[in-house]
Amino acid sequence: MFNVSPNLAIALSYLIAASISAVLAVAEIVTVFEKDSRRALNTGGALLLITINVAFSVLILLLVNTIGGTPAGENQLWVALGVGLGFPTLLRTRFTFIKPLPGSTEEGVAVSLDELYGRLQRFCRQQIDQSLATGRVQMVDDAMRQLDIGTLEKRLRLLLEGGLVLADPAATGYVDKIMTQATYTEDRKKMLLAFGLLNYGGHRTLRQMLKAGPAPPPKKPRRRIFRKKQKPIEPENSHKIT
Repeated sequence: MFNVSPNLAIALSYLIAASISAVLAVAEIVTVFEKDSRRALNTGGALLLITINVAFSVLILLLVNTIGGTPAGENQLWVALGVGLGFPTLLRTRFTFIKPLPGSTEEGVAVSLDELYGRLQRFCRQQIDQSLATGRVQMVDDAMRQLDIGTLEKRLRLLLEGGLVLADPAATGYVDKIMTQATYTEDRKKMLLAFGLLNYGGHRTLRQMLKAGPAPPPKKPRRRIFRKKQKPIEPENSHKIT
């Protein structure tokens, strides 16, 4: 079916196994951070999760080739495909080696790879959350400092009340709840409005607002001053001599 050299087949096999594991790890991250997936993938936690998945899939393929012998030609590619798809399933499986008979007080012998991988996921999730939270807080600080409360209120109303984003019906009154709170200071209102823009509009919306800067104040109409036209003053000795 494929006519490839042995060295190229081996290189492609490792590339296939690593690529499948990387794609599945990326999918795990994107499904959790849908609204901010690009920034989530640029964090250290995401890089750690992807790297571990890729490294273990390559290691499993190396063990398969070492123990069972490297298949020839296109068979090597099929083995790599099987390892790439089977390794994620292996990570999410609980193996029970010894299961006691019913009525026994022994717990048996089991290895839960799913629990170990779940701990790794939780650790990477914490790292991603911390990185995203740091960026979000910094962006809200910039918005509170650079944008006035009227600009934040207007843009959030456009998003929620204008139907520009999918939001629950209760979100339409979110702005009114903030603006009508007499106990809230202006800084707190600006903070809540900025966080609302991040939650409903995403990171890009607030970033574009910061790049555009505050709205310029409206220009006052210029008043035109009409001056009466003065008549020229004739000199005293300008009478004609007759």
